Amino acid sequence: ASNGGELNWVNPGDTVPQFEKAMNELKVGEISEPVRSPFGWHIIQVLERRKQDMSKEAARLKARQEIRARKADEAYQDWIRELRDRAYVELKLEDKF
Repeated sequence: ASNGGELNWVNPGDTVPQFEKAMNELKVGEISEPVRSPFGWHIIQVLERRKQDMSKEAARLKARQEIRARKADEAYQDWIRELRDRAYVELKLEDKF
């Protein structure tokens, strides 16, 4: 794992549900059992929890992520449209009668 597997600070919604659920069940200093997610297996240790309200920062980060995801989806749809426009498909059906 890059960075030795360390994630630094994580906000609600930053990780996949399986990871977040396991992380939220831990107390500071506890180490989880292995947790499976779509990205593989994880062992989680919560080193510290924030005390301050990060809701504005988290909302701004989430908005950026949603905008980025929307733009990526639009680019993907444009790419698919281009591929379809350049493709040549000929259907040859045999008459069985």
